[in-house]
Amino acid sequence: MAGINVMSQEHIEVIVSGKALKARPGLTLTHALWEAGRAGEVQTGCDGGVCGACTVSIQLKGDSKTLIDLACQRQVEDGMTVFPYPAPTIPAVAPNREISPESIRAAFPTLDRCTKCGACSMVCPMDIPVMDSVTRMRSGAFEEAAEDFTSCIHCGQCRVVCEDRVKPHNMGMWVRRSLGMAQNWERLAGSAVNSPDESWDLLLDCDEETRLARCREFRKTGRVES
Repeated sequence: MAGINVMSQEHIEVIVSGKALKARPGLTLTHALWEAGRAGEVQTGCDGGVCGACTVSIQLKGDSKTLIDLACQRQVEDGMTVFPYPAPTIPAVAPNREISPESIRAAFPTLDRCTKCGACSMVCPMDIPVMDSVTRMRSGAFEEAAEDFTSCIHCGQCRVVCEDRVKPHNMGMWVRRSLGMAQNWERLAGSAVNSPDESWDLLLDCDEETRLARCREFRKTGRVES
């Protein structure tokens, strides 16, 4: 079988870090860079939209608005301009099984600096209501805040844009880990009452609201009751 002649296919032009990149339509930015031998220009982690390592800022042709997205998920478009936008890492804060308004403030003293400007929510590529979640953490609504950050990819953009140095995604992870530590793991270690097939049926054969409630129950107890 003859090999695919990549160079003979239609190409579009993308600007990455100020340099033109010829790419085939339909490729993600990450794969277009790989194909062009420029893999090192954007960090790569999971290549599956989970880790946030390949965060980039994007301007589309004819549009002055800057978008934040993941190079491994965003397909190339003719005339788009791309710049790597990695967030610097910071040391992790150990979770606390005694989670409370006092313990989160001890772990993150900048929590109450939030001025509700909304920049964190606007920049989030996963559409998490970041500002609202920070408000929930301030009031001690930790279960709700943990749900907010379920889809967080930890790209760090909410932290980068915060002029008050609040650390939303770091706090979100801390809350989730702290709530996990507080679970009754001895009870969770017991045998589940549902078979795998029964568990999947209970989680999937229902409406969205019921499914979410059952997922929360499963996460807390290791089982699902019909």
